[in-house]
Amino acid sequence: MFPAMTTTTIETTTPARAISSTGWLSIGIGLLVLLLGIHLFITWKMDVFGILRDPRGRQLSTSHHERKAKWLLNHRYVPANFDALIIGPSPSVNWHLKDLTGYRFYDESLEGGDAVELRMIVEQALKTGHFKVAIVGLYPHTTQVHYFWDGLDQANIWEAYGSLNSFGIEADDFGVKYLHHPRTFFPDGSHRMPVARVTPPKPGDPKLEVQQDPAAVKDYRELVQELLAHGIKVVYVVYPLFGPSYAYNKDEMAQYMESVKQNMPSAPLIDFNTSEFDAFRNDPNNYMDDVHLSEAGSTIFSPIVNARVHQALHDQ
Repeated sequence: MFPAMTTTTIETTTPARAISSTGWLSIGIGLLVLLLGIHLFITWKMDVFGILRDPRGRQLSTSHHERKAKWLLNHRYVPANFDALIIGPSPSVNWHLKDLTGYRFYDESLEGGDAVELRMIVEQALKTGHFKVAIVGLYPHTTQVHYFWDGLDQANIWEAYGSLNSFGIEADDFGVKYLHHPRTFFPDGSHRMPVARVTPPKPGDPKLEVQQDPAAVKDYRELVQELLAHGIKVVYVVYPLFGPSYAYNKDEMAQYMESVKQNMPSAPLIDFNTSEFDAFRNDPNNYMDDVHLSEAGSTIFSPIVNARVHQALHDQ
């Protein structure tokens, strides 16, 4: 007998079909749309500039690139939440606004800010805001140059939907909320300054530059005229200079103040460089440099500003 025949079944596998280039393109587009959707949802949810959702009652802060941030915040957030403004360069950026009573102040001050930048930012708020008071800082640098820094002249509303600026603010917010980083930028527009200590000028040090740029003077004058035209009460504040620095630059400051009188619209003016404030100005603990206040200085000075501004408004 012959042995039984057996049938051997050979299994074959069909190779997986390679994804076509069209398929890969579809997957890539799908992932891109998904990522874009996630980004837009996060952007809408955080809405760091108050453009995409109702900004009333919210607490929105700037970050290190504050020029574009303040330009965007002034479209809706500032008009919806504040009825008074502080306008000026960096000497007023670290005032304690909680000590300014009777109004809800927003600090428009910019580090190194000049008149053309301040005008561009504040004009956004004036379109829809109902402001009662504006404190306008006076310091020679504000009207010495006519220049946009940090790309402010290229700011556009689409940055609210995503930009390096918005990512920076989102990262700062994440650090404050979840990593317990100390907050340095605040919802009222103010921010902390770095720690430093003032030194008196030495013989031969450069004097304070007070030469004024006509275009910058025009911008600051027209900005104040716009404030007044909107029925806003304006109070000028001449920033207090460190006592020895003021004495060293007394003639230059007198020249600058003469320019202010000739070029700026009439409004109450508080000059903190008079002898009345010598005790404050001569204390080096109150200053970081010639004009920027330390944290201790701001703590002392902010209530003084409050009292004097209320007095000036009462006397109008």
